[in-house]
Amino acid sequence: MLRVSVLLCCIALLSACASRPTSSDPIEALKRAQLESKIRAEAQDYARFTIARYAELTGDPITAAENYAKLVDRARDDVAIAERAIFASLLINDFQTAASKAGRLPDDKLAKADLARITLAVEAISKGRNKNAIGHLNGPWNSPFHSVMARSLLAWVAFEADPEAAISLQAGAGDNDPILSSVARTLAAVMLANSNHPEKALEQLETLWDEQIRFAIGVDALARLLATEGETEKALARLKVFRDTIGRNPALTDLTARLEADQIPAPPTYTTRAGAALAVYTATAALADQSETDLPAVYFTLALALDPDLHAARTLSARALDNAQRFEEAEALLAAIPESSIYHTNAQGQLAWIKRRQGQNVEALRLANATLERTNDRNIRIQLADLYQSLDRHGEAAFVLTQVIEADKLEGRYDWRLFFARGAARERMGEWPRAENDLQTARGLNPGNATILNYLGYGWISRGMNLDEGLELIEQALRLNPRSGAITDSLGWAHYQLGNYDRAVFYLERATELSPQDPEILDHLGDAYWQVGRYTEAGYQWQRALLYLETGTSEHTATQSKLSTGLNAVEPSATGQDLR
Repeated sequence: MLRVSVLLCCIALLSACASRPTSSDPIEALKRAQLESKIRAEAQDYARFTIARYAELTGDPITAAENYAKLVDRARDDVAIAERAIFASLLINDFQTAASKAGRLPDDKLAKADLARITLAVEAISKGRNKNAIGHLNGPWNSPFHSVMARSLLAWVAFEADPEAAISLQAGAGDNDPILSSVARTLAAVMLANSNHPEKALEQLETLWDEQIRFAIGVDALARLLATEGETEKALARLKVFRDTIGRNPALTDLTARLEADQIPAPPTYTTRAGAALAVYTATAALADQSETDLPAVYFTLALALDPDLHAARTLSARALDNAQRFEEAEALLAAIPESSIYHTNAQGQLAWIKRRQGQNVEALRLANATLERTNDRNIRIQLADLYQSLDRHGEAAFVLTQVIEADKLEGRYDWRLFFARGAARERMGEWPRAENDLQTARGLNPGNATILNYLGYGWISRGMNLDEGLELIEQALRLNPRSGAITDSLGWAHYQLGNYDRAVFYLERATELSPQDPEILDHLGDAYWQVGRYTEAGYQWQRALLYLETGTSEHTATQSKLSTGLNAVEPSATGQDLR
């Protein structure tokens, strides 16, 4: 690794060289010129490293990749630089450059570079050079995640020649990690289904289901095998449980439609490349929900290098890029998903939200409506309603949600999420009786949901209705989700509305610890402090709230007024919506 001290010594030496008189000895002059050239090159290297590192820290992966790539060309034996260069290239979906840089490392250095080895193994598998891949994948690993991924790749490389050994290797690939071991067991069951052992595969997949290990690829294989065995109704029931408890998945939605049309699709067969891609994708997807950064995009790039048609990886990689506000790159990934793909409609919904997050609201709505006209897709209709909600167009949101709810009723389907969303829209429109009815319906469908309990309980208290029951609902919600700043704030503000100011302060202080940058919570705490005579602290909290409120909004104006005149001259809680 290049160091500051090296640069300083180089600069000092360069200055000394420049200050010496020109020698008449040509050999000495040549040596001096060579030394000066070396010093300048090292100084330039350090400058590139500094630029690349700064680009990493400020969310500019393209600049980081460009500068790290230049450094690798000079520092071939520097493992740390090589790994950074490979990581940066994969982060911008440039697999070829990543593989090229990995291939420059000497063998003794390569053994210490996890990401370089994984990258070269993926390149070898993609080109059918399985023996080369095995060479890169064998041996110790620094990272447990890379170790798990390497064993899964080895299993798929060995699968064609020795299915039994490959399945055993895959089943144990997850070690003791609860998430990765669940992924490994699911992939092993999929391998069984892919090796003419449907009975064993079905047994393993049913066991996973009973243990609540329910990844989409496993549920897909389970439903297909059940249908093949003549148990289509059971297969559809499994798919419905997945949809209701985990959420919608384009592949499973498509499979449901086919089974309902009496089509019995067999479990898919996987080539070495496709299976390896599935292994990388599934392990990454399982961990992606725990990350709000673009890190998962690194490994989704590896999956796409193995199988460019793995559209599920494109959608999740785009989501990771969207989280990092790398909107153009996310759009490019989604635009590459063709209309023939079962993921196309989902991709269009993602594109609409990317436009919304960039403030391109008209284009976001146009995209969603255009997709809906082509497909009449339920999920797109729900996303359109969400877009309207985000734009405070609650009437249109409620109208669209009603369309979905009525269509669902015809199929005997009742989704609590839709009733809750429509209830929230109606509450914000001032239609409390209808909102309350929707919220009660949502509660009946999902009685243990903290968000529903909080919303309904606070709705009652803020209107002076069912005070004891409302407070009990919010307390129950907080027991279910004790680290929720929003719910803690609701309980504090409920006590405020009831005149229990000391209790309000207690909960609102806790809420600000959980959500220190939420202006509504800060404003509430300021109001509570004022009511108990802690005027200086009230002003401090209102001042903090102003830092996070957009200038010119009614919320900003109301909070500013409190700072100028105190709470008595301003209606309390003028800064926030009644409900969250």
